[in-house]
Amino acid sequence: MQGFFLIFLLVAFSWQPVSAGINTEKVIVDHNKKIKRLVRANKSLKGKIEQLEQQQQESRQKITELFNLMEYKKSSAVVEQTMLRVREHNKKAKKIYTNARSLLVTDQYEQAVSLFKQYLDIYPDNNHASDAHYWLAKTYLAQGQHTLAKNTFVAFQQNSPLHHKYANSLFELARVYVELKQTDQAKKLLESMLDKFPSHRVADRAQQLLSKIAPIKPIASESEQLN
Repeated sequence: MQGFFLIFLLVAFSWQPVSAGINTEKVIVDHNKKIKRLVRANKSLKGKIEQLEQQQQESRQKITELFNLMEYKKSSAVVEQTMLRVREHNKKAKKIYTNARSLLVTDQYEQAVSLFKQYLDIYPDNNHASDAHYWLAKTYLAQGQHTLAKNTFVAFQQNSPLHHKYANSLFELARVYVELKQTDQAKKLLESMLDKFPSHRVADRAQQLLSKIAPIKPIASESEQLN
């Protein structure tokens, strides 16, 4: 563009008549100087524009970083509040569970049942939910409410097959079946338990109960067999 402008000036002045008294060479030199000044000014403006663009980019980056920092602080605050609520939630749940266990140990069965049920209703997914389920069934058994105990033990076994009290629950459920005069179910359950958990600490008690409800019949003698 600048070259075109220079050529235009040269052509224009070359057509001026000599009689006009214009010093063409001087005019060209002056215009060249002006063009050089314009070029320098243009470069200076370009440099300033580049600086402004760089500053704008840095400002955008700082704004983005500030926004991310604000979001991080906001998220951190939310996480902290959530953790506080979870801790408070767990603290209340543990208190109810501990009180219920204490009531069961001191034979205050009705109050224990009430608290275990309250715990399972309010905190069904809490850490001690499976334990509360098991001890609720044990409380029903201690009360002599065998049908409720049976249903609760069965539900516990369905929901917590890997629980450390699972084998115990099989033995306790067999005791419930005995009380309900459902000897066949008790026998099958005890045999299954002894097969799966032969070294469990309640295995001896399970074997004793099995022998009691299904005693081994003595082998008949030959004369008895003939008769």
